Amino acid sequence: MSTQTYYKEKLGFDPKEAYFDGPPEKYMKTEEKPHGYEENLTKFKDERDAVQKKTFTKWVNKHLKKAKRQIRDLFEDLRDGHNLITLLEVLSGEELPREKGHMRFHMLHNIDTALHFLRCKKIKLVNIRSEDIVDGNPKLTLGLIWTIILHFQCGGFETEPTR
Repeated sequence: MSTQTYYKEKLGFDPKEAYFDGPPEKYMKTEEKPHGYEENLTKFKDERDAVQKKTFTKWVNKHLKKAKRQIRDLFEDLRDGHNLITLLEVLSGEELPREKGHMRFHMLHNIDTALHFLRCKKIKLVNIRSEDIVDGNPKLTLGLIWTIILHFQCGGFETEPTR
């Protein structure tokens, strides 16, 4: 029995014909989507981020309301720095300088002003740069707002009692 016949009878394919159109499908690697634990973990993280975004947006709006401002999308509406500076002004009772323009340079300057203010208040910011907020980085924007909440809400600096 020839090798070719052996493969054809025992393994179900002819080695001479098998690879002209590529390897048989059962030997091709496919991009597998995460399943089981990985899929559930990704789903959980996405849900957690969505809940945090919604919760933090409500908290920010509660305070921005005092300055007759409101945000719809936490990641988008903090990018230019105006709402962030206004939030810090409402929370601290201090007035902060701001750039009036809407170019990237002005946005970066406004976020730098806000971050500098927080550092001067001895609020530790870990790996948060103005570029991250201007670019709308979800994780770092959530981290920044969480840090602000911890300091002003839990630190006892809020001007009205919480419910």
